[in-house]
Amino acid sequence: MNKDRIKEMLMVEEDFFELDKEKKIAKMKLHFPKPSSIFDENSLTKTPMLSDDFFDWVKLAIQYPPRNYKLDLDISFDDMEGYTSEALQDIFEKNVALEFKRLNRETNSKNLLAMGLILIGVLFFVLTMIMNRLWTGENLAKEIISYVADIATTVTFWEALTILVVENKEKRDSAVSLAKRFGDINFHKKEE
Repeated sequence: MNKDRIKEMLMVEEDFFELDKEKKIAKMKLHFPKPSSIFDENSLTKTPMLSDDFFDWVKLAIQYPPRNYKLDLDISFDDMEGYTSEALQDIFEKNVALEFKRLNRETNSKNLLAMGLILIGVLFFVLTMIMNRLWTGENLAKEIISYVADIATTVTFWEALTILVVENKEKRDSAVSLAKRFGDINFHKKEE
């Protein structure tokens, strides 16, 4: 690849989004037939829930623009179905808040699991140390039990670290992206 082609590839976002380089905003336009097409029709809640497809797409769309850009979404509908722009924005904001709470509960639950795994790992480690001190003879049974306890200790610690470090970072990054990289959202009827 030549240098010009590499430069083009580095700024490929310009081929997909309107980029305001001064304000660091990427503008994306979406179109749907009606608001009910972005709602989960199976969820019978007081406030309509956004469909998983739409909400996942919004979370993914935030990752497309360049890193230091915010994303502004412009969503138009053929038929507003009686909704106002403000009502749709309120529904969207409530869905985002609900998603934050869900992620927080999921993270707390996983953290409890990780702490339990650490406790189990510590118990296996202590049991291995006690066994090695008290069981002085060398035989096959001691070697097998010691080997299994060592593996159990290592696996539980690594699983706990995976949850605490990797999974929590992924969830935190997703929540931070939604909070910091999302600029504005505008719902309106499509202009004829």
